[in-house]
Amino acid sequence: MTKTNMHIHSEYSWDCEMKLEDIARILVENGVKYAGITDHVEFDREDMMYVRRKFSQRDHEINRLNEQYQGKLTLLQGVEISEPHWYPEQVKMLTDVFAFDFIMGSLHNTDNLKASTNKRYVTYLYYREMLKMIEAGQIDVVGHLDYINKYYKEDDSNYSQVQEVLEAIKEHNQIIEINTSAERRAGLNLFPSIDKICRYKLVSDYVTIGTDAHREDELVDNMEQAEFLSTEIGLKPVIFEKRKRIIL
Repeated sequence: MTKTNMHIHSEYSWDCEMKLEDIARILVENGVKYAGITDHVEFDREDMMYVRRKFSQRDHEINRLNEQYQGKLTLLQGVEISEPHWYPEQVKMLTDVFAFDFIMGSLHNTDNLKASTNKRYVTYLYYREMLKMIEAGQIDVVGHLDYINKYYKEDDSNYSQVQEVLEAIKEHNQIIEINTSAERRAGLNLFPSIDKICRYKLVSDYVTIGTDAHREDELVDNMEQAEFLSTEIGLKPVIFEKRKRIIL
């Protein structure tokens, strides 16, 4: 299997200090051939001028590193947008300017959901919001599908509601990622859980694999488990180029 890591943050994310040069060097040392640099966009904390400036600088650096490591590593120009369906005009402005290889949509701002002490109800609201994000149709990859489990260390999801989300992902030509950060962040197995990954296989054959790295020691963290699981289930890890899905 070609090694890929399609969820990596760099110093161009507000919560990360990794230099792209160091990321590239470590990935090459570990035999990773394709890597998606998915820096955060959070429109509740970043204005458009700042976002445009940082991606202009970042993508110039990615192009330089791709020339330097040609034949060994390809860095892909990705983005992880928090709650993209809340900001449709800003997302369109951004994608009109930048030719991203892929767009990941994620739910991060869950504090308003956790205002309730009823875990089952909060989880219901989370998946309802997830469905809205998927149906807005602006993204290619759904980030860490059951991230809400990070807060409760258990799964209170409703079977039919999750199934509705999985069907919507298929309908809107999106895919999920297998995100390996669950163990280090929450003592869980993967995002999403293995049972949801198995259920997802009934609606799609394709995933991305990503470590959601914010530090150098996370760049290849737990990738073997995700690769093994995808092989066993029969899922095909893919990359994206100019928002076209590429099967390796």
